[in-house]
Amino acid sequence: MRQKKEEIILLTKEQKTTAAVKIRDYIAENFDIEIGNMQSEFFLEYITNNIGVYYYNKAVADSLAFISDKTEDMYLLMKDEG
Repeated sequence: MRQKKEEIILLTKEQKTTAAVKIRDYIAENFDIEIGNMQSEFFLEYITNNIGVYYYNKAVADSLAFISDKTEDMYLLMKDEG
């Protein structure tokens, strides 16, 4: 089943929480700025909506290349019928 182009890929609640905590901790450790959970979740939402598409598309392209490579390998397994 094909996904509609306008559908948004959503993280589970646990994934969103974990990612937001990692963002908050990274900012605290590297910039000496303390942000709250809501701020880190807003930043995560921004990244997901504006930057995530590049990572998603790269993963899809890599998957297609892998599958294509394996499909070509399958032709090498064919036996001569003559």
